[in-house]
Amino acid sequence: MQYLTTTTTTGKEIVFEREPITAGGEKVVFFTRDHKQVVGFFYGKLDDPRERRNRLERIVNDYNPTLEGSQAEYWKKHFCWPVDIVQGERGIPPEFIQRHHLIRPMLGVVCPAYRPNFFFRDRTGNIREKKGRWFTGEKSRKLLPADEKGDFLRYLQCCSVMASAVRRLHFAGLAHSDLSHNNVLIDPKHGDACVIDIDSLVVPGLAPPSVMGTPGYIAPEVITGKGLPSIETDLHALAVLMYETLLLRHPLQGPKIHSQRPEQDELLSMGEGALYIEHPEDTSNRLKKPPTVPAWRMGPYLDALFQKTFVTGLHKPKRRASASEWEKCLTKTLDLIHPSPSGNQWFVLTRDMPMSCPYTNAPITKPVPIMDFYRDKGGGAYSDEQQSITIWHNRYLYKWHASSKLSPIDCDRTPIAYFSFYQDKWWIVNQSGEDMVIVNDQDYLRQGTAAELTPGLQILLSAEDGGRLGIVSFLDPKGG
Repeated sequence: MQYLTTTTTTGKEIVFEREPITAGGEKVVFFTRDHKQVVGFFYGKLDDPRERRNRLERIVNDYNPTLEGSQAEYWKKHFCWPVDIVQGERGIPPEFIQRHHLIRPMLGVVCPAYRPNFFFRDRTGNIREKKGRWFTGEKSRKLLPADEKGDFLRYLQCCSVMASAVRRLHFAGLAHSDLSHNNVLIDPKHGDACVIDIDSLVVPGLAPPSVMGTPGYIAPEVITGKGLPSIETDLHALAVLMYETLLLRHPLQGPKIHSQRPEQDELLSMGEGALYIEHPEDTSNRLKKPPTVPAWRMGPYLDALFQKTFVTGLHKPKRRASASEWEKCLTKTLDLIHPSPSGNQWFVLTRDMPMSCPYTNAPITKPVPIMDFYRDKGGGAYSDEQQSITIWHNRYLYKWHASSKLSPIDCDRTPIAYFSFYQDKWWIVNQSGEDMVIVNDQDYLRQGTAAELTPGLQILLSAEDGGRLGIVSFLDPKGG
């Protein structure tokens, strides 16, 4: 028989293949017959099967963001969230249970299959899941087809999705407990990501951690035995994911030797003696060959959060950057990207940064406009939001740029304006359907009309409450 049949706790019949597709630390996983779902059966030994069953019920039902709500469809894309539970051995032959060393009584979980864009065919012809490690490891990247590697812009987008998903977990009081590049799928071809292995979540007041994490991502306090997986340890792992994804190296793996015994050295370098390789003051773990793209080239927002987590918060968990901070920071950083003059790449460009692409070394030879945003405080007063957008030909402005009260997370993506370089001049074209105001001239920028971007130009992007003021300046490659 090619298929086996079992029944979920909700009474749904599940027909699945006899041969597994993969096995992890706790489960062996099988495709359903239609390949739209997978069922993972726990094997080996569970310390407390009843606790695990209760945990799964809470995860499937009480904490599931994909069940209902305005953002349910969004979260279905970015979580592989369990949808049902299998318990008992009805229809399962004893030899199958024995062959796969399944726990008894059997316990399994049903999840959606990964979306097609999270698979690729490597250079040897094998179909692989797009786990993050394929894209950050030097050796594994060599097996990737060129069109799967993506560019810096797409990696930023992957990180933004990761941060949003983790923020959603933490908002519900849940901790993943094993965030790593094995448990996050990324698709740099399309700037997409999906958090997987949800069934081991730490549920408040009910389910303690069942795993300590994955080496390289485990927080120092867990390694030293001073803490257990929690939201705070997730924040360490999330920062490692961000750093690895964007910079293709580990933030703590440097040349510093802590012990002549390899195992002890590994424990110390990730635990008690952990030290950021780009620490601004302690240079003892700096890479012998300076990286081609240092962390500060990620822009001021990302660099600040790397230092907050890997310097200030490395051994002080409560001081680490939150998932919400990462999410907001990545949104701001995406506003600072600029296309490389040589094409096929992107980089962060803003004040006090080199006007050249760090990936291609191609220099920018013409001035680049920047628009700084100011928040409406009421009564005609505005405050500097310390937020900008770097302008390039055909770049769009969206509603969340025009209003401090809107977020790109839940805002429609209809452009309200675009920038254009035409006849050696920079222009902004209003397509919002409403008037903008050119403050300098006390005039309106009507729908469908354009205004030239000049140094000091002030545009009120929205007249509504919370509307932002944009002020233009230029980055000059010649300085000054």
